[in-house]
Amino acid sequence: MKMNGWFSSMLCLSIILLLLLKGALTRKSQDLHCGACRALVDELEWEISQVDRKKTIQMGSFRINPDGSQSVVEVPYARSEAHLTELLERICENMKEYGEKVDPSTHRKSYARVISRDGTKMDLSETKFDSDVSSSLKFVCESIAEEYEDELIEFFSHEAENVKDRLCSKRTDLCDHALYLPHDEL
Repeated sequence: MKMNGWFSSMLCLSIILLLLLKGALTRKSQDLHCGACRALVDELEWEISQVDRKKTIQMGSFRINPDGSQSVVEVPYARSEAHLTELLERICENMKEYGEKVDPSTHRKSYARVISRDGTKMDLSETKFDSDVSSSLKFVCESIAEEYEDELIEFFSHEAENVKDRLCSKRTDLCDHALYLPHDEL
């Protein structure tokens, strides 16, 4: 009888530990996906802002109509589908410039730039920066860019407010806990 009670206790303990471990792994994956999405949006916004507003690209049909005209329009290059597609091909390389921070109270992970764009010194205290973090972030970023390419182009082809929240939380559900994340620029 003693052996049966011990076995039942160990089985219950094992099940509880497995459930806790599954929850921790799910949260880690969710934090990584959310962080990659938010970093991807930040990087795209920054890259778009670096393009000269006067630069345009011709869009439309290059065929000549029967009346001799063409249906070609010039659109701003920065938010053109061609430019956005080009950015999505290479933007995840920037994830090597990100590190991981763990909130001491919630134990949630977030990702922040560890290399500034303008050379200013950054506070890197409590930031983990290594190849495991950057390669994981890059892999997830590439997955998001591929899976949600149409949504990314749709959002960025027009200037929009709160793209991070609208894309990463509402459209993709990658950040269901976005209310608890800071909304400042990385």
